[in-house]
Amino acid sequence: MKARRTRSVIVLEDLEKLWFSSSGKSSSLADKLSRFAYRKLQLAIVTKAIEYNVSLFFVNPKGTSTICPRCRAKLSYNHRLAVCKSCGFISDRDKVGAVNIYLKALKYLAPRHGSWGHPPDDG
Repeated sequence: MKARRTRSVIVLEDLEKLWFSSSGKSSSLADKLSRFAYRKLQLAIVTKAIEYNVSLFFVNPKGTSTICPRCRAKLSYNHRLAVCKSCGFISDRDKVGAVNIYLKALKYLAPRHGSWGHPPDDG
């Protein structure tokens, strides 16, 4: 089967440094297994992206779950619910992370390729 070119991109957090920095902090088996499971999932995503010729982009994870995607203020949490005291934004922790990962990728990729994957017009 021949892989076809797409305009898609998969964006993941670059957690390489996080694995090394957190590995000395916790020796719990649950923590090590969760990191292993994430790495296994990430490897599967990377493998399929290569197989289907889909671009990959890794973003710095700093602030992805602590910064408000609307106004960039620091979020506070009530269990998994993120609340921005500055603008009133409320969302689940995972959704906040996903939106911030998307915004980081868009900030880097859009100026280079235009908002739809095309080079920006100079005219």
